[in-house]
Amino acid sequence: MSAARRVAIGLLLLGALIAVAASVRPAARAERAPHGALEPVRSVSVLCPSLTGGPSGGFTDMSVATLGSTRGLKASYTPLLPVKGPSHSLTVNPRAVAHQTTPYAAVSVQVTGDGAAATAVSQVALVPEGIRRGLTDLACAPPASDWWFAGADGRVGVTDVLLLANPADQNANVALSLWSARGPLSPPGTNSIIVPPRTALLEQVAALAPDVPGITVHVHANSGTIGAALLDQHTSGIRPVGVDWIPPTTGPATSSVVTGFAPGASLDWLELTNPGNRDATVALRVVTPTRNFQPAGHQSVVVAAGHTVTVDLAGAVAGETAAVTTSSDAPIVTEGMSLLTPTTGFDEVAWVAAQQPLRSPAGIAANSPPFGQQVTLVLTAPSSAATVKVSTPGGPTATVRVPGGRTAAVDLRALLRAGPSGPGPIQITPVDGGPVYAVRLLHALGAHGPLLAEEAPTVFPLPIPLPAVVPDLRAATR
Repeated sequence: MSAARRVAIGLLLLGALIAVAASVRPAARAERAPHGALEPVRSVSVLCPSLTGGPSGGFTDMSVATLGSTRGLKASYTPLLPVKGPSHSLTVNPRAVAHQTTPYAAVSVQVTGDGAAATAVSQVALVPEGIRRGLTDLACAPPASDWWFAGADGRVGVTDVLLLANPADQNANVALSLWSARGPLSPPGTNSIIVPPRTALLEQVAALAPDVPGITVHVHANSGTIGAALLDQHTSGIRPVGVDWIPPTTGPATSSVVTGFAPGASLDWLELTNPGNRDATVALRVVTPTRNFQPAGHQSVVVAAGHTVTVDLAGAVAGETAAVTTSSDAPIVTEGMSLLTPTTGFDEVAWVAAQQPLRSPAGIAANSPPFGQQVTLVLTAPSSAATVKVSTPGGPTATVRVPGGRTAAVDLRALLRAGPSGPGPIQITPVDGGPVYAVRLLHALGAHGPLLAEEAPTVFPLPIPLPAVVPDLRAATR
């Protein structure tokens, strides 16, 4: 074979090798890029402000429920100082109830396991008679750095108490900011309140702002995270005039939805607060099962910078189940209240907070109507129609369609074919449509007048996204 021919064959072989290499390389590059993972939440910790009980047959039921898996689920609660005690375990399958009939402290609730992310915790208290008569309800919530409450009262005849709870092993440093119709308030000693570890402190609103109504409180943790709760108690002499927790509301925003103004109420009002440094003009709309309208005389409200305004909406709501939406040109804080005044018996009050729309599953642990009477789910779709699915663990499921610009009141016992004790824990899942807002009402006519309490659902935490892990051999040479 000539040298020229050998060279030609060699060039052909080299070209073939290059072609093979070229055909192989893209396949290697075409391997799927690494993706991150989603880590389910397997540990949840919340605070319940007070498992009170005592005279006049009063009690609190703390309900811990999971709407997810009970496999390997562990739950316990631990009292915070000044009432020190050991941890108490709970068997959640799918719900556990701690029934407290004696005075008790705030508690920290811990839940771990596969179903921890789908856990809701409620505390419902009933005092059937006496000066503190009434029904209260509150969703227990995780510690946070910021809390907003609107509607506190420091006048004679009102005993409002702000509770600050620190479940951690280190001090928490807390600052309070207050606003009223008179403008910003500056009570002494509120810029740096030390809440010791595993301790709950009480602050009397009347001591912070004596004889001042319509107070908005911002609780900010300068260090650490805390739980905060505000109890509103009204009396007239020895006559009870309503008691309820003022639930935490959303922070300052240019739009809000407050749903759950109760049917049959004789008084409905909306608290508006402008914590900023410029006046806010607020447009209001009332959303009922049949109408969506601007309330006469309150189409717009001006809230001066650093002030609060209380808007009487009783004439507009007219005793219907309702929501109120706000739209403003400066961030404001909103909260609502309904008062039931019977012809005989004692008054009852229920507070409702502004909240975010449901964008993922949420749950409510306690849905037992007092004396087997009424448990109602209120749903508001302020813009376009929305559909939600309501379900119970291993039980009935139902779909509710809410027309756009309307509020729907749904009998939960009828919807889920439940008996007098109610449907048990429920999960509310948005299915399609526009934004939707929800609150659950417990309502009964007792021997001494009406009983009313409301609770917004607990939104379940979503899985935690984890970054992709990419092997890099260069790391070993650096």
